[in-house]
Amino acid sequence: MKPVICFIDDSEFEHNLVQYEIAPSAPDLEFVQAYTFDKAKDLLAAKIPSLFLLDLWGQDKDVVEPYLTPMEELKRKTADFPTMDQVYGGLDSFEGDINNEFLKRLFGIVDCWRKLFEDTCDRIGQNRKYGLFNLRQARLYYPHIPAVFYTRKSLINDAVALFKAGADGLFIKPTGLNDDDTRCLTREYAPRLLSDLRKIMR
Repeated sequence: MKPVICFIDDSEFEHNLVQYEIAPSAPDLEFVQAYTFDKAKDLLAAKIPSLFLLDLWGQDKDVVEPYLTPMEELKRKTADFPTMDQVYGGLDSFEGDINNEFLKRLFGIVDCWRKLFEDTCDRIGQNRKYGLFNLRQARLYYPHIPAVFYTRKSLINDAVALFKAGADGLFIKPTGLNDDDTRCLTREYAPRLLSDLRKIMR
């Protein structure tokens, strides 16, 4: 009987990637794929998975009126972000740890974009509740089975939250310039991902 990896994700595209780009690299494994935990439990039936592979971000049903942030609002907010001139300004005469100062200034830009991204996602209704709910369900019904997250959009706060919730690992989905590029990158990444997952599987 092949070990089973149970993949739960709310995206048809991601399921397609697992089915056609990842699973073929692991003929010794069986993949059970579902959009919700309840459906996964039904598909597993009497089978006990060796690992849960969970998407983190999904649509939050509590967000009643999700909407896209208008472009003009994003332009207005990003106009106030620190600039490269501010990053490099006076750096040549800075007294002290110049490398650390440079990185702090550069991170100031990154942090502004991170906060903007999180706010924009909140308005759309995309957040980590989906994945953390599935993790809680996995722990409830399969308490001894490891569960890891496989995500593309997660940020540092998400990583803190999922490890506090008791996840056994975090893996980043490859992201290309378009869907075809993402497909190719996923196929290339599959052997390494599978190797890492096998080390965690029970």
